[in-house]
Amino acid sequence: MLAGAAALAITTGIIVGGGTAAYAAVTPAWENDPNALGSLTFYDATGAAITGGSTEVHPAAVYAQASGPGRPGDSLAQLWLATPKVGVNPLSWSKDVFSAATAYPNNGAPANIKNSTLPVSTSTNTDFSIADYLTEFPNTINQAGYTNLYEFRVYTSSPSQLAGVTYYRTDIQVDPVAKTWTVVFPAPATATSTTLTATPTSPQPHGTAVTLKAHVSPAAAGGVHFFDGATDLGAGSYNATTGDATLTTTPADGNHTFKAQFTSTDPAFSGSTSPDLAYSIAQPTSTTLTASPTSPAPGDASGNASVTLTANVTPTGLAGGVHFFDGTTDLGAGSYTPGTGVATLTSTLDAAHSPHQLVATFTPTNTTFGPSTSLVLSYSVVPPNFGTAGIPVNATDNTPPFAGSLVLQVAAGTKVDLTQVDPTTPAGHPVQATDPTGHRHAWVFTGGLSGVSVQDTRPDQFGWTLNGQASDFAGPTAISAKNLGWAPALVGAGSDAEGTVNAGASVDSILKTKTSNGLSVPSTQAKAGAGNGLGTQNLSASRPGPYRRSLPVHPAERTPYR
Repeated sequence: MLAGAAALAITTGIIVGGGTAAYAAVTPAWENDPNALGSLTFYDATGAAITGGSTEVHPAAVYAQASGPGRPGDSLAQLWLATPKVGVNPLSWSKDVFSAATAYPNNGAPANIKNSTLPVSTSTNTDFSIADYLTEFPNTINQAGYTNLYEFRVYTSSPSQLAGVTYYRTDIQVDPVAKTWTVVFPAPATATSTTLTATPTSPQPHGTAVTLKAHVSPAAAGGVHFFDGATDLGAGSYNATTGDATLTTTPADGNHTFKAQFTSTDPAFSGSTSPDLAYSIAQPTSTTLTASPTSPAPGDASGNASVTLTANVTPTGLAGGVHFFDGTTDLGAGSYTPGTGVATLTSTLDAAHSPHQLVATFTPTNTTFGPSTSLVLSYSVVPPNFGTAGIPVNATDNTPPFAGSLVLQVAAGTKVDLTQVDPTTPAGHPVQATDPTGHRHAWVFTGGLSGVSVQDTRPDQFGWTLNGQASDFAGPTAISAKNLGWAPALVGAGSDAEGTVNAGASVDSILKTKTSNGLSVPSTQAKAGAGNGLGTQNLSASRPGPYRRSLPVHPAERTPYR
């Protein structure tokens, strides 16, 4: 073995690509080598493939990459040069090292080499030149298939196991006059290149499926594996005619480094590895929106209301900003505190454009987190005196003993909060017998109507009837009042023995009874016949429905025939 690492003068003369050999290419007599696992590809310091060069250069090649995988568990690769002997198994030939046992993958190598998982040896300018080796183990055989031929080999090992007896090899021919070397077996392969793209482009939100696409040029037989860092994501679907390979994966949240590695099964083409492709999957955030006062808000004399919008962002502690929107109108940026994740904005909303479709959108500064948008908050501002009524009805004769009045009162701010009936039950998702499919796309919401009272101070006790009728629902989509029904009820016995008061009959929604008109036509909420006594009767009703709407109620005075 040559001693030390003599610092000889470095010369140029690397042959890139096919090159021109001093001799006609020959097939070595010992091929196919029974101990060989495959071949080698040589690269210079820039990562360009080379097929020859000067025998005086230190090193002959910076990188020597195997055409296939290393032995399981191995992580080191070492380059050797051997001199053939006629009739002797190549395992017994004289040989010497051309590199240290270097780790692979080599993160300091050019991208096309460092991204490869194949064994690759790394040599430096302190390692031997071929000229150094020839002074130790020259080939003196003058026989066809041996003259001036040598075999480069790469063995793999690990810190816990020595190199085996098999290796990857490539044979070279030396021109001692020109002081050059040339690859002769296997015939130098055509270099390929691999590029990698991802769809959709980075960054993307949590749970995104990403399609990786590799393109090998020129196209050749083989296969493409995709990697996320050192993790093999698997073989892609590869078309050897087009050179395209694809693989779809759903990356975890965080940063990723993808690459594609092409392994050729055609000895006329070399393998290649794409440059790294950085990709980021943003961690999810969540934004919720509330408003104060709660909807519906009473408007002022102009029909406007000052509403404070509050957004809560999770996780807390994220830098960024929150904007509030009314439909597509940007209401502005809220006052956002990252530590609490709370943003607020006070805005003036009007009754004329109710209901307002409010949302809050959080945009983080750190792109490792994704943006988020709240659910739509439907918010209404009601005009002044909305939901109130004071309707005095005078008796037909103000002369005693007939003096008195009949008054209907709906309490200010009266509203109905609707609650959905469990849609997994028949009551919450009813079936209509007339539907041939036995199924209706209907969901039931119920709520109580209170705050309605009738006060009768007329001494003639002629009785009264209270009717209600709804107009069509106003909302994002107009819905017929036929969809609204009610079940009238008496809140209490009244303030005096004013006679018998009866609640009106229940009215079904058309969703429940196909022939029903719902509350689109006048329907009786309560009725008092002629009787003895004066007093006040409080009334109630429950009603289903998906929208908020005013429900006019009207008293009808009973007057004796004269």
